[in-house]
Amino acid sequence: MTVSIIAVRFGGFAAAGEESATATDAAPPSLAGRWIGKNYGFSRADDEKGCDDDGCRLAYDIVACKDGWCGITLNADNSCGDVGLHLAADTESDRHVFKGRVELAKRTAPYSVQVWLNSDKDASLPELHLIGATDLKFLLMRRSFPFEARLARSGDAVCALPKTTS
Repeated sequence: MTVSIIAVRFGGFAAAGEESATATDAAPPSLAGRWIGKNYGFSRADDEKGCDDDGCRLAYDIVACKDGWCGITLNADNSCGDVGLHLAADTESDRHVFKGRVELAKRTAPYSVQVWLNSDKDASLPELHLIGATDLKFLLMRRSFPFEARLARSGDAVCALPKTTS
Protein backbone atom coordinates (compact mmCIF):
# COMPACT_ATOMS: atom_id res chain seq x y z
CA MET A 1 0.00 0.00 0.00
CA THR A 2 2.73 2.49 0.98
CA VAL A 3 4.82 1.71 -2.12
CA SER A 4 1.84 2.27 -4.42
CA ILE A 5 1.05 5.63 -2.76
CA ILE A 6 4.67 6.73 -3.13
CA ALA A 7 4.76 5.48 -6.72
CA VAL A 8 1.66 7.47 -7.65
CA ARG A 9 2.93 10.61 -5.88
CA PHE A 10 6.39 10.59 -7.46
CA GLY A 11 5.59 9.45 -10.98
CA GLY A 12 6.05 5.74 -10.50
CA PHE A 13 9.84 5.76 -10.08
CA ALA A 14 9.68 4.79 -6.39
CA ALA A 15 8.34 1.30 -7.09
CA ALA A 16 10.64 -1.51 -6.09
CA GLY A 17 12.09 -4.11 -8.42
CA GLU A 18 13.32 -4.25 -11.98
CA GLU A 19 10.48 -2.11 -13.37
CA SER A 20 11.91 0.92 -11.57
CA ALA A 21 15.41 0.31 -12.88
CA THR A 22 14.31 0.00 -16.51
CA ALA A 23 12.13 3.13 -16.30
CA THR A 24 15.02 5.31 -15.15
CA ASP A 25 17.74 3.60 -17.21
CA ALA A 26 16.05 4.37 -20.53
CA ALA A 27 17.78 6.83 -22.84
CA PRO A 28 16.62 10.44 -22.69
CA PRO A 29 14.13 11.38 -25.43
CA SER A 30 15.20 13.23 -28.55
CA LEU A 31 14.76 17.01 -28.59
CA ALA A 32 15.61 17.34 -32.29
CA GLY A 33 13.30 19.66 -34.17
CA ARG A 34 12.00 23.21 -34.45
CA TRP A 35 10.67 24.61 -31.17
CA ILE A 36 8.76 27.90 -31.03
CA GLY A 37 7.23 29.81 -28.13
CA LYS A 38 4.81 32.63 -28.73
CA ASN A 39 5.99 34.45 -25.64
CA TYR A 40 8.46 34.24 -22.83
CA GLY A 41 8.79 36.36 -19.79
CA PHE A 42 10.93 37.51 -16.99
CA SER A 43 9.32 36.29 -13.75
CA ARG A 44 6.11 35.12 -15.48
CA ALA A 45 5.61 33.00 -18.60
CA ASP A 46 2.67 35.14 -19.74
CA ASP A 47 4.36 38.51 -19.22
CA GLU A 48 4.66 40.38 -22.52
CA LYS A 49 6.15 43.69 -21.38
CA GLY A 50 8.71 45.03 -23.83
CA CYS A 51 7.51 42.80 -26.67
CA ASP A 52 6.00 43.67 -30.03
CA ASP A 53 2.35 43.06 -30.99
CA ASP A 54 2.98 39.35 -31.57
CA GLY A 55 4.55 38.86 -28.15
CA CYS A 56 8.09 37.77 -27.42
CA ARG A 57 9.00 35.06 -29.90
CA LEU A 58 11.58 32.53 -28.81
CA ALA A 59 12.45 29.98 -31.48
CA TYR A 60 15.17 27.38 -31.85
CA ASP A 61 16.14 24.59 -34.19
CA ILE A 62 17.43 22.01 -31.74
CA VAL A 63 20.04 19.59 -33.05
CA ALA A 64 22.36 17.04 -31.47
CA CYS A 65 25.79 18.39 -30.57
CA LYS A 66 28.91 17.32 -28.69
CA ASP A 67 27.54 17.75 -25.15
CA GLY A 68 23.87 16.91 -25.78
CA TRP A 69 21.55 19.32 -27.57
CA CYS A 70 22.18 22.75 -29.10
CA GLY A 71 19.51 25.25 -30.09
CA ILE A 72 20.19 27.46 -33.08
CA THR A 73 18.27 30.72 -32.69
CA LEU A 74 15.76 31.49 -35.42
CA ASN A 75 15.68 35.13 -36.44
CA ALA A 76 12.39 36.98 -37.09
CA ASP A 77 12.52 35.95 -40.78
CA ASN A 78 13.19 32.29 -39.76
CA SER A 79 16.80 32.49 -40.94
CA CYS A 80 19.37 30.66 -38.84
CA GLY A 81 21.17 32.64 -36.16
CA ASP A 82 23.75 31.79 -33.52
CA VAL A 83 23.69 28.88 -31.10
CA GLY A 84 21.82 30.24 -28.08
CA LEU A 85 20.72 27.12 -26.22
CA HIS A 86 22.87 24.34 -24.74
CA LEU A 87 21.23 21.37 -23.00
CA ALA A 88 22.34 18.04 -21.56
CA ALA A 89 20.27 15.31 -19.93
CA ASP A 90 20.06 15.71 -16.16
CA THR A 91 21.53 12.41 -14.98
CA GLU A 92 20.33 12.98 -11.41
CA SER A 93 16.69 13.39 -12.38
CA ASP A 94 13.90 12.06 -14.54
CA ARG A 95 14.81 11.19 -18.13
CA HIS A 96 12.61 14.04 -19.42
CA VAL A 97 14.65 16.70 -17.58
CA PHE A 98 17.58 18.61 -19.06
CA LYS A 99 19.93 21.26 -17.69
CA GLY A 100 21.89 23.88 -19.55
CA ARG A 101 21.99 27.54 -20.47
CA VAL A 102 20.15 30.03 -22.66
CA GLU A 103 21.83 33.08 -24.19
CA LEU A 104 19.14 35.51 -25.32
CA ALA A 105 21.51 38.13 -26.75
CA LYS A 106 25.22 38.63 -27.29
CA ARG A 107 27.14 40.24 -24.43
CA THR A 108 24.41 39.50 -21.88
CA ALA A 109 24.49 37.10 -18.96
CA PRO A 110 23.29 33.62 -19.91
CA TYR A 111 20.52 31.97 -17.94
CA SER A 112 21.19 28.66 -16.21
CA VAL A 113 18.05 26.69 -17.00
CA GLN A 114 16.25 23.48 -16.24
CA VAL A 115 14.04 22.16 -19.02
CA TRP A 116 11.21 19.64 -18.86
CA LEU A 117 9.87 17.81 -21.89
CA ASN A 118 6.12 17.24 -21.82
CA SER A 119 5.17 14.70 -24.44
CA ASP A 120 1.96 13.38 -22.89
CA LYS A 121 -0.41 11.52 -25.16
CA ASP A 122 -3.09 14.07 -24.23
CA ALA A 123 -0.99 17.04 -25.38
CA SER A 124 -1.49 18.03 -29.02
CA LEU A 125 2.22 18.88 -29.46
CA PRO A 126 5.25 18.11 -27.31
CA GLU A 127 6.26 21.10 -25.17
CA LEU A 128 9.47 22.24 -23.55
CA HIS A 129 9.14 24.17 -20.30
CA LEU A 130 12.16 26.30 -19.36
CA ILE A 131 12.87 28.08 -16.09
CA GLY A 132 16.09 29.77 -15.11
CA ALA A 133 18.14 32.55 -13.62
CA THR A 134 21.49 34.21 -14.28
CA ASP A 135 23.08 32.24 -11.44
CA LEU A 136 26.19 30.25 -12.37
CA LYS A 137 24.41 27.02 -11.43
CA PHE A 138 20.70 26.21 -11.67
CA LEU A 139 19.11 26.17 -8.20
CA LEU A 140 15.69 24.51 -8.17
CA MET A 141 14.95 25.71 -4.63
CA ARG A 142 14.86 29.38 -5.67
CA ARG A 143 11.76 31.30 -4.65
CA SER A 144 11.27 32.71 -8.15
CA PHE A 145 12.83 32.43 -11.58
CA PRO A 146 13.50 35.55 -13.65
CA PHE A 147 13.21 33.57 -16.90
CA GLU A 148 10.35 31.28 -17.93
CA ALA A 149 9.33 30.01 -21.36
CA ARG A 150 7.19 27.38 -23.05
CA LEU A 151 8.11 26.12 -26.49
CA ALA A 152 6.03 23.80 -28.69
CA ARG A 153 7.50 21.52 -31.35
CA SER A 154 6.50 22.82 -34.76
CA GLY A 155 8.41 20.59 -37.18
CA ASP A 156 11.84 19.35 -38.11
CA ALA A 157 14.99 21.40 -37.63
CA VAL A 158 16.28 23.12 -40.78
CA CYS A 159 19.34 24.88 -39.37
CA ALA A 160 22.61 23.07 -38.84
CA LEU A 161 25.48 23.74 -36.46
CA PRO A 162 28.23 25.89 -37.95
CA LYS A 163 31.17 23.90 -39.27
CA THR A 164 34.19 24.17 -37.02
CA THR A 165 37.55 24.94 -38.57
CA SER A 166 40.90 23.94 -37.17
